[in-house]
Amino acid sequence: MKAKAERKRLFIGDQINECRDCSGLYFLLPCERGYITKWDVQKPIWDYVFSKKVCPIDEHPVVLTQPLFNFNSIQDCIDEIFFEEYEVSSMFRLNPTDLAYLKYTRDHRLRKTAPCMIIDTGFSFTHIIPYINGNKYLSGVRRLNVGGKLLTNHLKDIISYRQYNVMEETYVINQVKEDSCYVAQDVKKELSIAVKSGAENNIVRNYVLPDFNNIRRGYILENNSDAKENEENCQILRLNNERFIVPEILFHPSDIGMKSMGIAEAVVKSILCCPKKYQQGLAKNVVVTGGNCNFKGFKERILAEVRSMLPHLWEVNVYQPDDPITYSWEGGKSLLKMPDFKSSLVTKGEYEELGSAIVQQRFNTWMTDNSTVKEEPPEKNQEDYRYLDWLKSRTVFGKEDPVDEKDHCEQEDDSKTQQNSEENDGNNVPENVDIGQQPADVEPKTKASLKNLESIPIPNNIKEDDQSSLDFSMHNELFPLGLGSYL
Repeated sequence: MKAKAERKRLFIGDQINECRDCSGLYFLLPCERGYITKWDVQKPIWDYVFSKKVCPIDEHPVVLTQPLFNFNSIQDCIDEIFFEEYEVSSMFRLNPTDLAYLKYTRDHRLRKTAPCMIIDTGFSFTHIIPYINGNKYLSGVRRLNVGGKLLTNHLKDIISYRQYNVMEETYVINQVKEDSCYVAQDVKKELSIAVKSGAENNIVRNYVLPDFNNIRRGYILENNSDAKENEENCQILRLNNERFIVPEILFHPSDIGMKSMGIAEAVVKSILCCPKKYQQGLAKNVVVTGGNCNFKGFKERILAEVRSMLPHLWEVNVYQPDDPITYSWEGGKSLLKMPDFKSSLVTKGEYEELGSAIVQQRFNTWMTDNSTVKEEPPEKNQEDYRYLDWLKSRTVFGKEDPVDEKDHCEQEDDSKTQQNSEENDGNNVPENVDIGQQPADVEPKTKASLKNLESIPIPNNIKEDDQSSLDFSMHNELFPLGLGSYL
């Protein structure tokens, strides 16, 4: 962050305590929608984190998390900075949800193949990722562009419209959101209460804004009657339905015009996209992580909505850790205890020899989609039989052009030549003319060969019953139930 009074200095992490004028703070974000785009902002952050005052790298391996589906160009820049500038001895890169999955399975003593659903809702986005057999099932991954940044900006709009102009006070309003907002279990009921006045309205809260001299961080007044006494010394925000309307965007982004599903609906759709034999196991192990989980009532709302959209015989469990923000970081401890952790590291020597290709090849295939987890299609007892397609292959509709006499003579010569070339063939009519003996799954012959049947002269001494056998309408193979049943 930077302050308006001290624009030349950057405030990173806990350095915010050294700022004398926090009212003019504004953020410098290195990421857009979760992906690093401004390296001139990200690089000073890493410089401060890896400094001797905080956490020097020395010869220790570095475990770095990255968002899901990170771009290869971003990964190349990360490899260059860490191996060439920081000169790390070895590095391991993975998604934060992978660490959360490892932490959850170890704490609950689950098998490595146990299915699990991780919900990561943070600053820029929300990811819903199913894990099957220890791997991410990419066909079931869902991403929502809804996070804490969107909620803070919406709260700034509401307060600026109703009370004070706080469009530039992102840092302060973010604290207001964290201290006062909650997730409602029944929005309609809460709205009916928010309309009331006096003691009947238990939703209204008065929030004391910080002055950064005596009050470094704002707080909620326990007794609303004390607001008048404090109005002379400080500014007070009166919060009513914004307390639950703002977090409601996580479950219904359409409230602010976004064409997107909510978190609960995305969880259900993700479960139903997975193979059927794993769906109940995913519903039984749902883990929520990220800063938005700290809203009061978030876990209960997720459980209630997911429960209502799944079959009633399924068991649905939602687990929320004590600190959802650092849960993935604590999962790094579980990663270090894995026996094959050291063998999975990429060393500086391998990078210098093979470049970023070896890094991406090793890390982008670790805990990725398991292609063998595919639901087998049901076996068909009988093949589909399309009578109309087979019928169209027969020349029974009389749409062919009449055969010329010249063509007819040439066809007779060809048939005689074919007859003489075949061995042990005593028939006068070529084989390709016999429609009754032609199997249904064989491709139809050419028009010329099929028209030979119509061009064969019928002797006068044949009885009417014999002529009926040449009539296609009486053909049992074509019309086994009679011509009238198809007309």
